[in-house]
Amino acid sequence: MSSGALLLTLSRGLGGGIERYVETLEWSFAEQGIDCGRIDLRCAGAAAHAQLFAEARDRLRARVAPTRLVLGHRALLPVASLLARDRTVSGISVVCHGSDVWGAHVRPRWWVEDRLMRRRDVRVIAVSSFTAGALSRGFPAAVLPPGLSRGWFDTLVKASTTAQRRRHGVHLVTAFRLADWQNKGLPELMGAVAALGRSDIHLTVCGTGEPPASLRRLVEGRRCCTLRPGLSDDELAGQLAAADLFVLATRTRPGRNASGEGFGLVLLEAQVAGTPVVGPAYGGSHDAYIDQVTGVAPTDESERALAGTLDDLLQCPARLSQMGKRAAEWASESFAPERYAPLAVARLL
Repeated sequence: MSSGALLLTLSRGLGGGIERYVETLEWSFAEQGIDCGRIDLRCAGAAAHAQLFAEARDRLRARVAPTRLVLGHRALLPVASLLARDRTVSGISVVCHGSDVWGAHVRPRWWVEDRLMRRRDVRVIAVSSFTAGALSRGFPAAVLPPGLSRGWFDTLVKASTTAQRRRHGVHLVTAFRLADWQNKGLPELMGAVAALGRSDIHLTVCGTGEPPASLRRLVEGRRCCTLRPGLSDDELAGQLAAADLFVLATRTRPGRNASGEGFGLVLLEAQVAGTPVVGPAYGGSHDAYIDQVTGVAPTDESERALAGTLDDLLQCPARLSQMGKRAAEWASESFAPERYAPLAVARLL
């Protein structure tokens, strides 16, 4: 095992599941006493990658003990392969998430990344069994699902005991990076809610980033829908815990404009907060809940299928309540931070 790690990531501050994943890895290394540095790619483009390389090279030259490069995304492999020439580097671990795996491999960078992933000193990590399966034709991959840092886990658990669920009506919540609202299936979710023909259902859309004008136009004038951008962790945890049901309706598409959930960390977050979930019909999110016990998924990505799933769940409030209790128990036991931290270190280093 390496004595230390250098974590290279695409961004900091954009929000979303990948960033949460990286934050949890950073916490896990610290929790296990691993000397870990972190460097973020500040923007897109060759100049930014060159700057990342220079900063990482300086960090490595200042180290004496063996250091493993841990990449939060496969796009950083070209930089990491150059850094691996340094004598202190003991190998590379690269995390593959979702559509970064099943997107169209037609651009030169995809070919380069695929070649680099075949190197003997590269360890490929997938966030779910679905992602590992998508990788299996070219690269065997270990699975390390997303987890929760101790601080974020405790915030969600606290919210589950203090948040007040609405006394009247049904409260649905969804959450994602707001710029991706179409790929996250918000139009289909809103259409499914409308198809139920119930005036007592309210949908809250939470997310990171500035809401695009097109998203604001979609939500404006719909009394059953509220947009809540830029929530603090405490506020987001409160929204998740106060909901009767969390819904993530991400579209799963391969090709040039690929989309999909490799895991769907927010599904786990909602369950820790005591809320049952509806996951996407396809993709890797089936690893994020226990089907028919803590969550369900529609049979396909149509509004009709999603509406049927929602109608079935909302017909029985007692079942929803029981699913929420089971969700909190399962998520808290299966993804307990004290168990996740050593697992992450073992998989990555």
